[in-house]
Amino acid sequence: MRLEIAYQTRYDYNPPVRDGTTALRLRPVTRPGLTVYRSSVSAEPGIATASYIDGWGGAVDIVECPGSHDSILFHLSASVETSPIETATELTAAEEYWYRRDSERVRISAVADLGWGLVPPSWTALESALGWLPQRFVYEVGATDALTPIETVIAQGAGVCQDFAHIYLALLRSWGMHARYVSGYFFSAPPETEKIDVDAMHAWVEVFRPGFGWVGLDATHGQYTDDRYVPVGYGRDYDDVRPVRGVIKGQTLQSQATRLQMEQVQQ
Repeated sequence: MRLEIAYQTRYDYNPPVRDGTTALRLRPVTRPGLTVYRSSVSAEPGIATASYIDGWGGAVDIVECPGSHDSILFHLSASVETSPIETATELTAAEEYWYRRDSERVRISAVADLGWGLVPPSWTALESALGWLPQRFVYEVGATDALTPIETVIAQGAGVCQDFAHIYLALLRSWGMHARYVSGYFFSAPPETEKIDVDAMHAWVEVFRPGFGWVGLDATHGQYTDDRYVPVGYGRDYDDVRPVRGVIKGQTLQSQATRLQMEQVQQ
């Protein structure tokens, strides 16, 4: 699927702040199953001063915003094409180590009371849990924030995509499976739809299946991923792929607003 992507996130500060430095993980990079024809980030005010690929394989853009400002707008523009991955991959030594153990936001013990520990690990069990999650938990914007532990999400029975992904990761790792967090853009409409205009990025997981490689699973929607999913960052949990992470000078109250537009390009 060929897609044009425009994503923006705006922060407003009251009172104004000064001298901000921000690391953005918004820009997709070419990898198996994804070809990036064009991508760029910008900031108003501010300027991108450096870019690099982090240890998880994702692009990071550093934005500097010197001086006083009461708002900042970050913008991502990209043209990409998704396609099926036809070649199986093997786990690297780092993936073998990091993706089967606890991380800061994914603790295996947190899901013990859900009962899935009584189910022997298998691909059938994995698919059953995938279908069960959207029925057990309610998708509710505002029910959680970036710091909400999964124990709280489980207790209240509601969260957003990152919470669904964290719970599913804990279940998969409790079965001894290698699983990783994925952030990115999701064309959340049928393939015949031309464009979407939504509020946010999306999160899902990938689990390593020997002989096949990494398989994408969307715990929010209870489905396998397909060519409507555009990955941006991979990691142990949300902290490794946080789209916007930065520092500013000053004491302030901040608010955030985001917008994602995706449009199919007919070929």
